Amino acid sequence: MKVALLEASHWHVPLYLDALETPGIEVVAVSDAEHVKGEAIAARFGCSLYSSPYELLEREEVDFAFVFGRHSEMPALAEAVIARRIPFALEKPCGVNMSQVTRLRKLTEEADLYCAVPLIFRMSDLLSAVNGAEGRVPSDFNYMSFRFIVGPPGRYEAAGSGWALDPAFSGGGSTINVATHFIDFFRLLTGKEVTRVSAAMNSRTHRGAVEDYSLLTMQTEDGVIGLVETGYSFPSTSDEQREFSFTLSSDRMYAKSGPDRIEIRDRTNLAAGTRSLRLELETDAYYPLFVKRVLSECRTGAKPIASLRDAEAMMQVMDAAYASARQGGALQTLAPIGTRSPIN
Repeated sequence: MKVALLEASHWHVPLYLDALETPGIEVVAVSDAEHVKGEAIAARFGCSLYSSPYELLEREEVDFAFVFGRHSEMPALAEAVIARRIPFALEKPCGVNMSQVTRLRKLTEEADLYCAVPLIFRMSDLLSAVNGAEGRVPSDFNYMSFRFIVGPPGRYEAAGSGWALDPAFSGGGSTINVATHFIDFFRLLTGKEVTRVSAAMNSRTHRGAVEDYSLLTMQTEDGVIGLVETGYSFPSTSDEQREFSFTLSSDRMYAKSGPDRIEIRDRTNLAAGTRSLRLELETDAYYPLFVKRVLSECRTGAKPIASLRDAEAMMQVMDAAYASARQGGALQTLAPIGTRSPIN
């Protein structure tokens, strides 16, 4: 399978590379308009390097594309790939607003083209553990909360992706960059659509142009609440990169995070005490699995683990979160996708 990497200076790209050295996969071309990491990656795979992803697509025969790049440029890149009928994976958030993702979703469906989005909690140990504790997913949760605070904004500049700190290119800060995963995970665990959203954000830690702290609240029609707290404020070092913690509550159980583990209490059997299971909570570990999964799905004709429909629903919540924050936390009501935009 001949594979191309479009815009290889994105900070997630290094997480993909080991998996792409699997027999049967040939990286034939890399593009890098940022001129930061592309040369080294092309040398690693002994493949062609292009300054323009569009030139790459014109010149190369490709069976599958991994599409990265600036959030603001992802829609145009994806459209170029779709126009050439190349199956692809598109880095989240796939654009800077829902309407862009809706357009991509429609184009891929019209072309009957495979597209996967790396919403990697769908293949996590955490999902497996919750499924085991509840007996099924989706299930009847009452509320859940997630806190994912990553390192300071300077790490994006160091990675060659300083554009992530400019809202014109990124669409925002930790919310659009990090909360994406947990919006999707909330929808996956509950099996329900989000109908109400509120959010508060600030940039008081680093005082940059994008938010470095965000608190987002989601509600379903029947009152399930999801809380997502994200930020760029963790004082990272190589031995400890971020804070990740969570709580999940249902009629059956109460689960919370511990160090590299989930701790579960069964409401129907309190005498059993707390059950503790070790988990891989280092989320970087799931990107190589994503690479292998999507290439296998593409070969066999299976549906993607996460699709542009999932990204579209996530971005509807994202749009509402930023609208709420601009309005001082005002509650936003979401209509079903395909009818109208979020309203107050």
